[in-house]
Amino acid sequence: MGRGDDRLLISPAVTSFPEPAPPAAGQPSPAPARLARWRALPRARWRALPEEGRGVFLVVSFASLVFLPWLGTVGFWDPWEPHYAEVARQMLVRGDYVHPYWESAYFFSKPVLLMWMTAVAMLLVGVHDHALPAGSFPGTPTPSGVSVYAEWALRLPIALLAIVACALVFVAVKRLVSRRAGYVAAAALATMPFYFLMARQAITDMPFVALMTSGAMCFAIALWDERAHRSAWAYAGYAFLAFATLAKGLLGFGLAGAAFLSWFLITGEWRLLGRLRFVERVRGLPVPAGPALFLAIAAPWYLVMSLFRGVDDESKTFAYRFFVHDHAKRLAEGVHTTTPGGTFDYFIRELGFGLFPWVAALPGALGELARVRLRDRTRRDDVVLFAGLWAVITYVLMSTSATKFHHYIFPAVPALAVLCAAFVDRLLEEGLEAHVGALLLGLAAYVAVAHSLWLTPKALPDLYVYNYARPYPEKDLAELHPGHRLGPFRLSLGTRPVFSMLFACGGVAMVAAWLWRARRAMVAALLGAATAFALYVSWVHWRELAPHWSQRDLFSTYLSERGSADEPIVAYYMNWRGETFYSRNLVRQVQDTGRMKEVAERPGRKWVIVERTRYEALRQAVGPGAKLRIADRSTNKFFLVALEGRGSPSVPP
Repeated sequence: MGRGDDRLLISPAVTSFPEPAPPAAGQPSPAPARLARWRALPRARWRALPEEGRGVFLVVSFASLVFLPWLGTVGFWDPWEPHYAEVARQMLVRGDYVHPYWESAYFFSKPVLLMWMTAVAMLLVGVHDHALPAGSFPGTPTPSGVSVYAEWALRLPIALLAIVACALVFVAVKRLVSRRAGYVAAAALATMPFYFLMARQAITDMPFVALMTSGAMCFAIALWDERAHRSAWAYAGYAFLAFATLAKGLLGFGLAGAAFLSWFLITGEWRLLGRLRFVERVRGLPVPAGPALFLAIAAPWYLVMSLFRGVDDESKTFAYRFFVHDHAKRLAEGVHTTTPGGTFDYFIRELGFGLFPWVAALPGALGELARVRLRDRTRRDDVVLFAGLWAVITYVLMSTSATKFHHYIFPAVPALAVLCAAFVDRLLEEGLEAHVGALLLGLAAYVAVAHSLWLTPKALPDLYVYNYARPYPEKDLAELHPGHRLGPFRLSLGTRPVFSMLFACGGVAMVAAWLWRARRAMVAALLGAATAFALYVSWVHWRELAPHWSQRDLFSTYLSERGSADEPIVAYYMNWRGETFYSRNLVRQVQDTGRMKEVAERPGRKWVIVERTRYEALRQAVGPGAKLRIADRSTNKFFLVALEGRGSPSVPP
C-alpha cells in the first residue's frame, strides 16, 4: 500500500472504503486485496498514535499482565488486609466515612484513603450487606458470608495505582533520559518483587508509594522537561502527593519533598522553584497556588480528625495516636514491631530480595551517581541525582527508625528502578567493556541473592507480611502433623526446582551474552529472567502461599457445614484480624480458659478457629466431656474445629 493509502486509512473523515468495480471476465477477485487493506487498518492507526501514547499503552499492558491475573482468587492475608477491609466495611455499615472504626472502637493508626477506596469497592459488590443472596459465598447454603468478589474489588484499586505509577515513571524517564531508559525503568519497577507483590496487597503501602512516585515523576517533568506544560504537570504533582499523604501520613509528601529540597540545596538552582508553581502571581499578587491545592486535598480530613474527641481501643485520641504514637514514637522509640532495633545494614538483605534479579544492575546503578556533573549537568544528571537522593534519604530515615518492618524500605524501590534504567541505558550505549567492574559486582550480587532465595523462599512473603515467625509451608503437612487427614492443599509442588531453573537460565544467559560481547543480549537476558520470575511468583507462588496466611477457606468450610446461623464461631486466643472480617464482626473472641469451658458446656454445636499450636490447650480447656472434630486443616497455621458440649449429639468423626 502506498503512503497515500495510509493517510486515507487513518483519516477520521473516511468511514468506509469504496467497493471496487466487479472484475472483468477471467480476472482474479479483489477479495485478497480488500482483506489486506482491512488487516493493515489497525497497524496504520497504531502508527498514527503519538509515540509516547504507544509507549504508555505498552507499559500499562505489561504491568497489567504481571499484577492483575488471579488478583482476587485467594483470601486476604492476615493481618493487615482483613484489618483494613473490616474498617472499610464498618464505614458502610455505620454510614460514617470520616471516623474509621474497628470492631468496637475507633481506629486511628492509618489515614483514610485506602479505606475510602475499598469502601467504594465494597459498595459495588455488596460486601457490607448483612444478608447476601444465597450462594454468594462458595458452597454456602445459607444467606451469609462475604461476596466472592470481595478480594477482587478491594485489591483492584491498589493494582491500578501501581500501574499508573509505572506509566508515569516511563513518561518521565523517557522524556528526561531516553525512550530506551523509560521502557527499562518501567519494566524494572514492574518486575521487582517488592513492587509486584505489594501491588497484590490491599494495604496502605502501595497507595502511598505509587502516589508518591507519580507525584515525584510529575514534578520531575515540570522541573526539567523544557517542552512540557509545566503548570499541568506541577499541579498534578501536588495532587498526587496530597493523596499520598492521605494514604500513609507525613511521609506521603515528606520523602519526595526532602529529595527535591536536597536537590535544590546541592545544585543551588532555586530559580527553578517557580516551575513547580510554588508561588503563582494572580493579578500581580503572589499566591502559593501549588501548596494551596495540596492542602485543599490533604488537610480537611486531618483537621477534622485532629479536632475529634473520640478515642480508640487504647483510649488515645487521633492526634496523639497518629502523630505522636504512630509517627514520632515509631521513629524514636520503636513501637508495635516484630523486629525492634536493627543496625544500619538491616535493609540491605531485604532490598536484595525485593529487587531481584535487578540486583545485577544495582552496582552500576549506584555508580551512576558518581558520574553526575554538578556544574555542567544534563537532564539525565538531574534525574539521576534526584533518584539517588530519594533512595539515600529513604534508606537513612528507615535505618535510623527504631521501628522496623521489612517493607519500610519499599519507598526507595522506584528510585532504584530509575537508577538501574539509567545504568542499563548507558551500558547499551557504551558497551560491556566500559563497565566490567560494575558487571562483575552485579553478577556476584545476582548469584548471592539467587542462592539465598533458593535456600529461604520465605523471604518473598516476608517482604509484606507482619509476623516473620509465622510458619512457611516448606514441608509436607503430613510430616508436620502425622496421622491427620490432609486438606486439599499441599505446597512444595516445585518451588525450589522452578527457582533453580529460572535462576540458572537467567545467570547462564547473561554470562553467555557477556562472553559473546552482546550487550543487547545481556540486557534481554536480565529482562527475560525478571519477567519470568515475576510471572511465576505473582501468578503461581503467591497463590500457593496465600491459603496459609488467610482464613477465607476456613470460613467457607464453616458456612457450608454449619446447620444454621445459630451455630456461633469462636476465635480462641487469637487476634489475626481475618476472623473479624470473614465473620462480618460476629466472631466471639475468647482469651480465657474458664470462659472457653463455659462456651463448650452450652448445648448445641459451636465452631472454633484456633492456631495449630494451641489445639491441645483448647482440648484441655473444654474438658473431657466435650467432643471435638477438626473440620478443616487445609492451612499450616489454623484448625477449624467443630465443638459439641456435654449432652449434645455426637460429632461425626
